[in-house]
Amino acid sequence: MPQPDSRVAPVLDVPNLAVHALWGAWFTGVLWGWSSWSPGLRTAAMAVGVAVMFWNYAVLHNHMHVPIARPRALKWLVSRTLGLACGFAYRAYYIHHFNHHRYNDGPGDWGRPRPGEGALHYCLRWALTPWFWPWEAVGLVWKSCKTRGQRLELLLDFVVVDGTLLALFAWQPSLGLSLLAMLLVGQTCIHYLNLAAHAGSDSTDRTALAVTSTSRFYNRWFFNAGYHQAHHLKPQAPWRALPALTEELVRQGQHRPSLYVEPAPIHPAWIAGVAAFRRATSERERRAPVPRPVARTSGTSS
Repeated sequence: MPQPDSRVAPVLDVPNLAVHALWGAWFTGVLWGWSSWSPGLRTAAMAVGVAVMFWNYAVLHNHMHVPIARPRALKWLVSRTLGLACGFAYRAYYIHHFNHHRYNDGPGDWGRPRPGEGALHYCLRWALTPWFWPWEAVGLVWKSCKTRGQRLELLLDFVVVDGTLLALFAWQPSLGLSLLAMLLVGQTCIHYLNLAAHAGSDSTDRTALAVTSTSRFYNRWFFNAGYHQAHHLKPQAPWRALPALTEELVRQGQHRPSLYVEPAPIHPAWIAGVAAFRRATSERERRAPVPRPVARTSGTSS
């Protein structure tokens, strides 16, 4: 029996859709049973929700680059539900993410850490900003919308996410508050992935745009998300093609060896390493001398 070509995306990406369906089952179960559940069961449901949301982020990321459902109507619907699953207005996050690919975590990347910013501060800032101080982020994505249709879609996506939360607050305040808390925890973890995938990368060097994790567990269950250097060089490559593409990059010398590692980004050792990297980077940035403006002199030139 011939094997499917990993370079070609299927019409329906069943593994990704199955993970998203798991979120749908979780969300339906929470809506159905919340009013009758004990506090302990509610807490357990939200803990499971963080894990399901984090897993769905891998699906959301894949869908932005290569749709997991190619029929137009289904693609449109899945975009909305994936945004709701992760708490991101889909079109806004899509624009934000492709800005990241344009600048590769370098100058111009909206999601780049600020000078002197530690890992925890970065993750919390980005988790809280869209909910409580959204104006700068909204302005950036609004200006980047290229068509009237994209702006209408952007508005719709904010209605889907924020409107759902407001409806839940009105219906069962404890559920609305719990879901918001779950989204904040999950998004804090999601934003950490950006730090993990770019700790030590160099946006000016095509061989060092991102870190590659060869963790079999992480890549098996998170759709080869560890092959991040290959993804930045070929962002429209289907997730199934990334391992072979990474091997090709290594053979051709297009992958810096120091950014080719074995642990998974979710491994405690990597998390500690990312935190230490940000501390060291922040300390260097704080100690760096501030450039002084060059004084202008008046007078005529000879």
